[in-house]
Amino acid sequence: MNTHFQKFNYLNVCVNVFSANMLPTTSEKIRTPGIMKFYVLFVWTIVLACLSATLYGMVHVPNDKMLKDSTVYTMVSFESILLVVYLHNQKKSLRRLIETLNCLFDIDDKTIRIATTRLVTPFEKPMKIYVIASVGAVIVWTFLPLMEIFHRNQFYYEDYQIPMGVSREPFSTGIFIGGIAFQIVGCMYTTVRKASVDIYTMHIILLMTAQYKYLNMKFTSALARYPVPGDEDIIRQELGGLVQHHKIVLRISNILKNVFTPNVALLYINNVFRFCFLTLMLVMNNEGPYVTMCVVSYTIGALIQLYMFCFCIQQLLESSTTMMDDVFHGKWYLRDVSLQRTIMMMTMTDKLGCKLSRIRNINLTLPSFMSILNQAYSVCLLFLKSRQS
Repeated sequence: MNTHFQKFNYLNVCVNVFSANMLPTTSEKIRTPGIMKFYVLFVWTIVLACLSATLYGMVHVPNDKMLKDSTVYTMVSFESILLVVYLHNQKKSLRRLIETLNCLFDIDDKTIRIATTRLVTPFEKPMKIYVIASVGAVIVWTFLPLMEIFHRNQFYYEDYQIPMGVSREPFSTGIFIGGIAFQIVGCMYTTVRKASVDIYTMHIILLMTAQYKYLNMKFTSALARYPVPGDEDIIRQELGGLVQHHKIVLRISNILKNVFTPNVALLYINNVFRFCFLTLMLVMNNEGPYVTMCVVSYTIGALIQLYMFCFCIQQLLESSTTMMDDVFHGKWYLRDVSLQRTIMMMTMTDKLGCKLSRIRNINLTLPSFMSILNQAYSVCLLFLKSRQS
């Protein structure tokens, strides 16, 4: 069984298992061990129970508390649950995509593996920073209300960092401590599950980008040599193999677009509101510097995640539309007519690109990064104005 998909990014595999998302990382259907099934059930139970308790608590606290402390968690929870369920429904397509990628990486050419490693490796450190910053900030933030046990012995839903209904109000110190422990675990798993889906999606996009970069290198090197009598058959044979490779890549691109187009639309809309409510948390914060530090740390992680996502999709788009540019500016016109026709057809096909969004204004590319932040700021101002009035 080929495992190139796993080897290029072990962080993806580790976070996928720890989060209990269990998204496909191999082309074959693997039987899940009994202990792993129990772990998946445990994580899903914790996440859904924590979300249910939060939804109940939200309607029993003041509007300012609900708007400031509940919205980001609730949005991230629904996003991660929807995407995990959706991707599990697309398991067959994902396994077919992984199988085809593994076959392409299995060709007897080190260039493709070197190109992929160079592309994937720089993303590992930002991904780790994103996971650590987000999870660390959430754990500390949900832990902070525990200090209140030294000042009183009766507590209410709004005393939790995220309003949560766990018992009738008021409740005792023991229930309060248990609720905080439960909330820490639930929020940690929710954040890791969200990070796992992001890393999984970015990993697939990077592997697709590597295919286009490899084809660009091979087409350019094959046609860079000055024409010599008698080498046309060798060039034609080499180009034939690359054209077949490109056809396979185009088929994978269609699978990629069909599977991940809903992800892009959901992530775009969710990020607008997520950064809007993170800004509200900073503006409305009156709980001291530690809460501010946690919110800022989480926001930095979220910005890193959004920028990496936009950068990955931008790279894929540029690589898929500029694959033949270096060839076109070379000496292709010195080849015979049949080779020229092949190169022209490849160049025209190249301009179609690999776009992961069917809606022009809802996309995740580098220009979209600033658009999302601008729209989040506008929505935040709208909430603040409506709150004042």
